[in-house]
Amino acid sequence: MDALPTLSSPGLRLAATLGAAGLGALWGSFFNVCIVRIPRGMSVVTPRSHCFACGEQVSARDNIPILSYFLLRGRCRHCGAKFSARYALVEALAAALSALIFWTFVVDAPGDPLGIRTARFATYFAFAAVLIVLSFIDLDTKRLPDIITLPAIGIFFLAGFAVHEVPWPERAIGAAAGYLLVRIIADGYYYATGREGLGLGDGKLLAIMGALFGWKAIPTIVLLASLVGILISVPVLVLHRRRTAGARPAAPPSPAAESPAPPTSIRRAEVPFGPFLAASALAYLFLGKLAWAALMRMLTGE
Repeated sequence: MDALPTLSSPGLRLAATLGAAGLGALWGSFFNVCIVRIPRGMSVVTPRSHCFACGEQVSARDNIPILSYFLLRGRCRHCGAKFSARYALVEALAAALSALIFWTFVVDAPGDPLGIRTARFATYFAFAAVLIVLSFIDLDTKRLPDIITLPAIGIFFLAGFAVHEVPWPERAIGAAAGYLLVRIIADGYYYATGREGLGLGDGKLLAIMGALFGWKAIPTIVLLASLVGILISVPVLVLHRRRTAGARPAAPPSPAAESPAPPTSIRRAEVPFGPFLAASALAYLFLGKLAWAALMRMLTGE
């Protein structure tokens, strides 16, 4: 028997969704730990959260997701060192995604059994968590660590059996196709230009998406990520190049000094693609069926 019939009450639906948001914010605090420590090869369990400037541990009252950042005005209580606003951003993002996933796949899916709804919430929130952590690590380091991507491929392939949405052969093909697509593009770009383009970490990230969503998701996610990447990264790179070219040295260079390096070419600038793939995968999570239908209409001209 379904244990959630009372969620038909608007008040309880709202309360349950807010509870899911709170759960997401709590996990968001842990995601911040992963983002900071995993690229450094540190444990995500020990030591306890602490200020990197003075080494003092962060007390429980100063570790309330989102709220503590604003109460402390983004600074350490002990030494006053400034904390990045990213901590609050990651927690808020995790809270928002948790609430949206809960509403979409639990509250707004009354026809499905409770077990499947619970499995979908757990699976899709874990998927969003991996995307959040990998995206911010990619922005910091331009790397997508194997310690996350490789296990996630198998985990989300197996999780696909619990959500009952995509047949396993499609997901198996999706995992392989996601990696091979990026591998072919990356190798072709390298042999044609002598420079690395897409990293193989992007292929492993795409394999995670294929393992959960199936091969049909791959074209839509890649197309959307490419469009969003162009629309966002090109203007940012152009603006950065103009600022770099227009900057004047604080003092005249000595005659013996080397000539200043020319501004970096936009074609050679490195832009992490992982965050764009992650954003597109989240869009596909909520709008996947509509996106696939639209893509088919565009390709077939119907």
